Amino acid sequence: MQTSRYHPLSAALHWLMFILIAVALAAIQVREDIPKGEPLRDTLKSVHMLAGQLVFLFVLVRLALRFTFKAPAALPGPRWQTGSAHLVHLVLYLMMLGLPLSGVLFYQAGGRDVSFFGMMLPQLIAPNPELKSSIKEIHETVGEAIYFVVGFHVLAALWHHFIVKDGTMLRMLPWKK
Repeated sequence: MQTSRYHPLSAALHWLMFILIAVALAAIQVREDIPKGEPLRDTLKSVHMLAGQLVFLFVLVRLALRFTFKAPAALPGPRWQTGSAHLVHLVLYLMMLGLPLSGVLFYQAGGRDVSFFGMMLPQLIAPNPELKSSIKEIHETVGEAIYFVVGFHVLAALWHHFIVKDGTMLRMLPWKK
């Protein structure tokens, strides 16, 4: 059965992921303004890492739900618009998987253990300072790019809501409007 709205659980996870990504980005940005050696700096790094790990966990849940609760059919519109929407969603999913994974790899390549709510994650990579530097650069570059991709996604949603008025954004609300 095809519906015109996303399942409420899928919509709720969408907004939770938005909050977690915002928390991860805000924590790492604020951390840059805190002098080294300050306890708040380490706390912000921990918040950044936990939010990223939760993004990874919940994106796996979202992908599973995507197969359980089918997405509503695309609204009528030009093919370029539907195609670009699919491309942006694909890029966002890749970023939500890749950023947390590259963060873990970067940390482990530096010879550090990574924990998730007190449990040590499996060692995915051996310590390697040269590889650490490369992974860090990728992680930071993709981390900067996510601002633009999310921004584009938000602008497109607002354009659909306020200019086109086609109900696109309302389909992603977890409650009926």
